[in-house]
Amino acid sequence: MNNEETNYEELTITNNFIFCKVMQSNPDLCKQLVELITDRKIHHMVGLNGEKTIEVTPDGKGIRLDVYFEDDGSTMYDVEMQVESNRNLARRSRFYQNTIDSQALEKSSDYIKLLDSYVIFICPFNILPKYGYHLYHFRPRADEDPSIILEDGTSRIFVCANGKKDDVSDEMKAFLNYLGGKLAQSKLTSQIDEAVKIARRNSKWRSEYMLSKVDIDVLKGEYERTIAKKDAVISEQSQALSEKDQALSEMNSRIAELEALIANLSGKDNQK
Repeated sequence: MNNEETNYEELTITNNFIFCKVMQSNPDLCKQLVELITDRKIHHMVGLNGEKTIEVTPDGKGIRLDVYFEDDGSTMYDVEMQVESNRNLARRSRFYQNTIDSQALEKSSDYIKLLDSYVIFICPFNILPKYGYHLYHFRPRADEDPSIILEDGTSRIFVCANGKKDDVSDEMKAFLNYLGGKLAQSKLTSQIDEAVKIARRNSKWRSEYMLSKVDIDVLKGEYERTIAKKDAVISEQSQALSEKDQALSEMNSRIAELEALIANLSGKDNQK
């Protein structure tokens, strides 16, 4: 069932709202999950922020990050729960990484001060079903020799619940199974599951979620009305063009009749 159609009390960790609330209100769980995904130790979290909004330019496209934090001021982490599968995930991850980089680097700062960054997309589906991995790690490499890595400090990781290969640890399998809707089978997933249950009982968060759904419905309604108006204008313009084409066709037919009549009269005059 689509999370947008699910009652608040039935939402799971794959819902963006629940994911953000659970991670933001449970820093230790967030830390454990990111450590599991990245396979690196995080000593101290700085500035854990749920749904951090970054405006690229006043009139440009901005982004809203699900979960963002820094590690001892040396590495940035952006963790996104991706509910829907589409062909734009690769380019979206690129845009997210470039955006947090541009936001982090002050105008006069040297590029050497640019923090390392991880953009992590957690997906209940597989972004590349053809290959079937549960984890995809992407870092820039040389076409001439894939062993040569461009050390620019960027890493993008896609976590996919629907992988087929035996390529992850038992703890990661437990998380992926939980992500796919199965019961919690590890200490970490049990803690996450309990945090989800607590989030579903939080009346304040429930109100926030319902209000956000109302906002989305209002925006959707405005969008649909705008499209309907544009369709109506296009329909009217098409009708007007059709009527003009019909009138032009009738005029051409009349001209052809007159030319035939003139030719006929001219022929009779020549016979006299």
